[in-house]
Amino acid sequence: MEFKQLEAFVAVVDYKSFSEAAKHLYLTQPTISSHIQALEKELNSRLLIRTTKQMKVTDRGMQLYECAVHMLNMRDQITDEFVGNKWKLIDVSASTIPSSYLLPELLSEFSKIQPDIHFHIWQSDSADAIEKVIQGAVDFGLTGSKTDAEDCCFIPFCTDSLVMAAPVTPEYLELADTLKKEEPVALKHFLSHPFILRANGSGTRKEIDLFLERHQINLSDLNIVARMNDLESIKKSIVSGLGVSILSARSVKDMERTHQLLTFPLESAAQVRTFYIVYSKNRILKPYVKQFLKFVEHYYK
Repeated sequence: MEFKQLEAFVAVVDYKSFSEAAKHLYLTQPTISSHIQALEKELNSRLLIRTTKQMKVTDRGMQLYECAVHMLNMRDQITDEFVGNKWKLIDVSASTIPSSYLLPELLSEFSKIQPDIHFHIWQSDSADAIEKVIQGAVDFGLTGSKTDAEDCCFIPFCTDSLVMAAPVTPEYLELADTLKKEEPVALKHFLSHPFILRANGSGTRKEIDLFLERHQINLSDLNIVARMNDLESIKKSIVSGLGVSILSARSVKDMERTHQLLTFPLESAAQVRTFYIVYSKNRILKPYVKQFLKFVEHYYK
């Protein structure tokens, strides 16, 4: 018998629904069902009776429910006693865009609601952020891409688009004036221009590769002058006139506003990218972690 099984059972009884329990625990419905089945098998007792119209808790189920609630409360009290309830810490792994351009706003707004919760942010690329979730090193992650990792759930919470970022030079100002009636613009206008490519591993690079594939453009067709894994270095290189690059619209919004960069929306509406909350199905999330997850999930909606 495990705490996660008891927590699943209590949630099903509280919400009178497997699907609602799964939603509030950030688990899948099959996982909830598996936990209940494991309990029934171990205790050799029928705990719930499900029909197409309703769900009923058996007498043995109610006995377990009362014990389980008491056990879970004791667990929380012990955790608070030894770890400390005053210091609520959430560990988050985040890829570049969420870490630099989404989390500052999210944390600022959330702190107005829950000022006693603190955060530890691990910034990396999307692949590494997801790996930290799988390893159990963090409570959850925010990434610019998702994988087929069986132990992870991915919840979309925010969208973004790709743009071509260019330096503010007479050449690109003239190009912007020429193309102002064409919105968005075709990538063919930039194939001969010096191009700075984002390194592998980032969600942005993955979206760039998909974009090029859809338009039947090979990397060899681009005039690549540099490959970089640091977003800020790419932006500064563009400002200095090294070349152009395909970047996240959110990541260059501030520099576009201050006229340090020019941006050109790229063709294809399909190039709207999605950012995800990623968490492990096997990790029991603390209540305040779930609260922050729900806040993030609905903030941009």
